[in-house]
Amino acid sequence: MQKNTQGLNVSRMRPVAWWAPLTYKNNHKATPMRLSLKAKVLSLAVLPVLIFALVISATTVFMLHRQAEREVSDTRERLLSEAKATLQNYVAIAMTAIKPVYDAAPPGDETARATAIKLLSSVSYGKDGYIFGYDSQVIRIFRSNSADGVGKSFNDARDANDVYINRELVAVGKAGTHYVMYSSALPGKTEPVPKIGYTDYLPKWDLVIGSAVNIDGIDAQVAEVRQNVEARLREMLYSILGITVVVLVIIGVIGILMAGTLLRPLGLMKNNLDDIAAGEGDLTRRLAITSNDELGDLAGSFNRFVDKIHGMVHQVSEMTGQLNGLVGEVSS
Repeated sequence: MQKNTQGLNVSRMRPVAWWAPLTYKNNHKATPMRLSLKAKVLSLAVLPVLIFALVISATTVFMLHRQAEREVSDTRERLLSEAKATLQNYVAIAMTAIKPVYDAAPPGDETARATAIKLLSSVSYGKDGYIFGYDSQVIRIFRSNSADGVGKSFNDARDANDVYINRELVAVGKAGTHYVMYSSALPGKTEPVPKIGYTDYLPKWDLVIGSAVNIDGIDAQVAEVRQNVEARLREMLYSILGITVVVLVIIGVIGILMAGTLLRPLGLMKNNLDDIAAGEGDLTRRLAITSNDELGDLAGSFNRFVDKIHGMVHQVSEMTGQLNGLVGEVSS
């Protein structure tokens, strides 16, 4: 075993290659974002109000939206009920017109049946309202005073929604439920419009009579109501948004003023401590105690701390003067 002149054990030393990578431990940590106390105070003042405003706004929007949908639905139901009542009244008028003939006729009296059909064919109302009739096999008996389709079966006639129109009209008339919702194109047009039909049954003659009205006007009225409701909803939302912004601005201003009032003593205390640390502090100055709270207590504690330092500096100054005097006496 060989040793060098410095006493190092050469045989145990391992050579280090020049290409060996140098390793080091990185102790640097990311500095977290510093949020000032003033910002914290403002956040404490504004955030609860903002969260409360968001919750209230969301709840209000939800309730207003439900109310709007309910209003639109109620409007549609009301208009539809009015259309049903009007349609029922027209059919009731037609039934009243043939009631004497029907009541006096025995079952299966074709003469009385033909007389009633003639009366019903001449009944009209409104702009284009009329009465129609089918038997139990869904064969058209009459349709106003037109001969179109009379004697023809409409059992398989369907609308765009696959509703068997005439079959359903006969079925509800015989069952006593009366109403059928379907769609049908207007004369001379191909675009179907929603309709509602009402039928009633005359068992003596195996005759289902009824009428139908277009209800596309109801959809137009409902769309208008929806637009009005949505416009009111937007106005309410804008009002809520405006009130929220105003409240937040007021709270923000109040928060800034309060933060300035609360943090001013802390700023003065920091400046004084910085002056003391730099050796330029005026130890005769004291913080004014303007509040009877924790900040006032803190200012009092700071004043007592400065008193202590002032006293210590005064003592050191006196001792330094005495030492200088002694040194002068010894040297003389």
